[in-house]
Amino acid sequence: MVFTYYGLSCVSIAAEPGHGEVTTLLDPFENKGTLRMPRTLSAELVFMSKSGAEHGSMESVVGSPFVVSMPGEFEVKGIMLDVRSAPTKTSPEHKIARLMAEDILVGFLGALDRKPNEKELEVLEGVDILLLSLGAEGMSPAAAVETVQEVEPRVVVPLGESADIAAFRKAYGSVR
Repeated sequence: MVFTYYGLSCVSIAAEPGHGEVTTLLDPFENKGTLRMPRTLSAELVFMSKSGAEHGSMESVVGSPFVVSMPGEFEVKGIMLDVRSAPTKTSPEHKIARLMAEDILVGFLGALDRKPNEKELEVLEGVDILLLSLGAEGMSPAAAVETVQEVEPRVVVPLGESADIAAFRKAYGSVR
């Protein structure tokens, strides 16, 4: 399994679930300013945590992927995706997801700006890798630390600006 970070909360995951390599793209964004997606980015599966230019733009995605933009359970080429509604203050249609490939569970919180509630934590149960956005488009360092403590993943991948990641590392280091 190979993870590639493109900026904001956009990550691609290349996995081999038994049918050759399958790429899943999470939260593709619109090319604007200095932040740009690769020109030849292709994926078989695309998940958007919410609509809009920063989390739900297909502008840079080549081909005809299966697009998931609503809650439910999906299976695409051996990749299992469980999507749940997780409304935020600014986005009532926001969603979180759990992806399973190569017997590894990956939790993705998208632009969730708060700690997950009990119902949302259910989908994250048993997650091996947790991807969480920090800063203006995600959680505060304190909420992120509480989330990590409740989910207990084996690996945490903070997404965001370097200052936000540094603040998370400082907050996390002080509670370990």
